[in-house]
Amino acid sequence: MTDYQTADFYADVALVDDPHAYFDFLRGQGPVTRLPHRNVVAVTGYEETVQVMLDTEHFSSINAVTGPIPGVPFEVTSDDITAQLEAARPKMPFADQVVTEQGVRHSNLRSIIAPLFTPGRLKAMETPLRDTADALIDEFIGDGRVNLVQQYGGPYATLIIADLLGIPQKGRRQFRDLLKDAVPAVIGATPEDMMKNPLVSIGKTLFGYIAKRRLVHHPLLRPVTRMFAGATGEGDILTRLALAKFPDGSRPTLVDLTALGAFLFGAGQDTTNRLLANAFRVIATRPDIQVDLRANPKRIPAFIEELLRFDGSVKSGGRLCQKTTMLGGLEIKAGTTILLSHMAANRDPRRFEDPGVFNMDRPRAKEHLAFGRGAHTCIGAPLARREVSVSIERLLARLDNIRLSPAHHGAAGQPSFEYEPTYILRALRNLHLEFDPIAE
Repeated sequence: MTDYQTADFYADVALVDDPHAYFDFLRGQGPVTRLPHRNVVAVTGYEETVQVMLDTEHFSSINAVTGPIPGVPFEVTSDDITAQLEAARPKMPFADQVVTEQGVRHSNLRSIIAPLFTPGRLKAMETPLRDTADALIDEFIGDGRVNLVQQYGGPYATLIIADLLGIPQKGRRQFRDLLKDAVPAVIGATPEDMMKNPLVSIGKTLFGYIAKRRLVHHPLLRPVTRMFAGATGEGDILTRLALAKFPDGSRPTLVDLTALGAFLFGAGQDTTNRLLANAFRVIATRPDIQVDLRANPKRIPAFIEELLRFDGSVKSGGRLCQKTTMLGGLEIKAGTTILLSHMAANRDPRRFEDPGVFNMDRPRAKEHLAFGRGAHTCIGAPLARREVSVSIERLLARLDNIRLSPAHHGAAGQPSFEYEPTYILRALRNLHLEFDPIAE
């Protein structure tokens, strides 16, 4: 039995399988609670979580990816470290990512990828969403069984982001292989380990694609390259990315663009894959819900919103107090890491009645915080919802009597599951399903 009073959220793998119980314990101490390790304060209350997400004056997102590891690279001696923190950004892992940036810099980076998620662009993605789903189902439907995480969720999310960016076929195969077993922020990993990430290799490939397109569209080369437009033509999505400008007319660096593309692969692959696995854990263990969704596909969006609240992909994110302030009745000193848990906030009983119960008819279910709030609200949320919705539609249309594999998850009524040892995601390592193929 884990002692929640002394447990280290960032190091104790015993907290991985059931983080909800740990967060319930913390919430019992109060919506804002000081943890015993690493100078961390946990925020588990809904209203308090929203407050932190919206307050960019007192809380920085510079450590959104890594939390307290490796920590602030300087000695904190004042109640306002805003300037020091920004100056130290180059020394902090992943502090150059769009999810960790702030202010104008953050807005500028989001403006580059925002056109990828317009209603028109998402509408154009409908056919690839369905075609990709059916192509992957074709690979295993004859087997009557599937490891949904490895054989469907992971490759599906990777291929859809590849479609979104217009990655050539060779690159899609490479990215699918690279991201196959990727897990962010593994418990026990050193800062050096965190930097050994498949996104580095993906970034190098993206750099080549984007650099080539920027080069051939240089004004001095345009007369020549117009004759050879094609793979680098104006309609190419990677070309539009390469030629994009910030709102003030300045041009992002190649490193900026490469980081944005790699981030889309990392964030899009991880969250969608894990959300799909969480969805089919519910579907496979709740025959009543499976029957309901199969008979009433229009109920799928309501199912997804309650899933995002009940057991979304994101377990926690980091914030760093850059200016001493009060939160939930507790003084938070500059330099303190905030454990910001979307998952905990979504089960705050002050906001959601009977939060541990899965209820597709829950009032205000869409008020969950699975995609964040404020400036850092997930820009890909509309695409993620469509990816999961289309996947559920197609899998239910082609697989009947979906159930857990007893050989992998144990007897019905007492199933067991393994989760990846990461403090960022609610990530099933595998989800082995059996099913009866539905004849076309």
